[in-house]
Amino acid sequence: MWQPDVLVVGGGPAGVAAAVELAGMGLSVLLAEQRDRLGGAIHRAYAGAGTSQIRRNPHHQRRWQGLLDQVQQVGDRLSLQFQSVFLGVERDGRYLLDDRVAGRVRSVRPKAVVMAVGGIERVLPVPGWELPGVTTAGGMQVQLKETGEVPRGPILVAGSGPLPLALAAQLAAAGNPPLAVLERGQPFRAVLAQPGAAFNGMRSWPQLAEALGYAWQLLQSGVPYRTGCRVSAIEALPHGLRVAVVDHHGRTRVHEVAHLALHDGLDANQTGLPRQDAPGLPVLWAGDCREVLGADAAISDGRRAAQQVALALGHLNGMANFDSQLQAARRTQAALRTLYHTPAPSMTPETVVCRCEGLRAASLAALQGAASPHEMRVVGRFAMGTCQGRFCARTVQEFAAETGVPFELGALHGSTPRWPLRPVSVAALAAYTDA
Repeated sequence: MWQPDVLVVGGGPAGVAAAVELAGMGLSVLLAEQRDRLGGAIHRAYAGAGTSQIRRNPHHQRRWQGLLDQVQQVGDRLSLQFQSVFLGVERDGRYLLDDRVAGRVRSVRPKAVVMAVGGIERVLPVPGWELPGVTTAGGMQVQLKETGEVPRGPILVAGSGPLPLALAAQLAAAGNPPLAVLERGQPFRAVLAQPGAAFNGMRSWPQLAEALGYAWQLLQSGVPYRTGCRVSAIEALPHGLRVAVVDHHGRTRVHEVAHLALHDGLDANQTGLPRQDAPGLPVLWAGDCREVLGADAAISDGRRAAQQVALALGHLNGMANFDSQLQAARRTQAALRTLYHTPAPSMTPETVVCRCEGLRAASLAALQGAASPHEMRVVGRFAMGTCQGRFCARTVQEFAAETGVPFELGALHGSTPRWPLRPVSVAALAAYTDA
């Protein structure tokens, strides 16, 4: 059994920042990352030979390189365990990891834990979103970074928020500009209607420079940015997709594409995480799994969590103040919500709500007579698939509220998290060792 002072789960900016901060204080740290290298989604490493030509943001790259330099500096006080997936916590405080290199489940008994498992990308269901060729904007961006290859054929980017802009700019810079970026909200009108709310949160020069860079790339590449447009339906074609788009005037335009990238924001990923207020060893959440505040704030939040853990373990007498940095990030996120706010589109009865189980809106509406949320979860199968509700729970809850079904997120996730939280092979469980 591993017995480090601190277990950190997640090798993105928040997890690495927490790990190097703790190791720098002299604590032994085990960092478990499910991929084969550090980075998370934002710094997903290129898997090919040589150097990828996919453009990355210089500001984020500099900050990430600084963290990697610190990983080297802390030496053997920080142990990196790659391709290890967090499965759950036993009652006696053992944290179980699926070691996919060794092909077995192993246990860790730390003195404290930092959970930094990142966020969950959200996509609002529309008819046909489950078809091949439809992906999330974040998923397509990760594919770009990891493979260095641009998807072939016409691409349409749609949804809401700043990430579709970033993806479209990267696609354009890599040689395959999308046909258009379709924004559901109307950010320019929002600025005119509430200039104070928008500008007060957008005072960070690195973020403004990043946004201006994306806009300039799209302008140079001739990619139209259309606001007030929503995808209303997606249909399969023999060699692609037919995408119907409705603008704010009610007019419909049809695009035929090979790929459609959708994005409707990020949610904190807290499904199955050990509670921060649970008795026993100290547990802290950090980064996007605690609160979605962006990559820069994730680094500060990782350090905040590390210092709280060190304080609890008696390795620190006082903490640095991270409030101003995190509050600035909250103002930025609030401004973005103001800019991109728009009501969620309505779903038809045949719209797939839960992609894991292929469940449709009509199936949820039919559960109105069930006796309890637990019964509806078990009988209806919502949030019972591979994602365990990470991807569909919020949408199910919101739709249930509209139809009178008494679902709650807690009921969907279960009052007690069931492990394994992620799929694990029977062979790995059979080979479980406490050594």
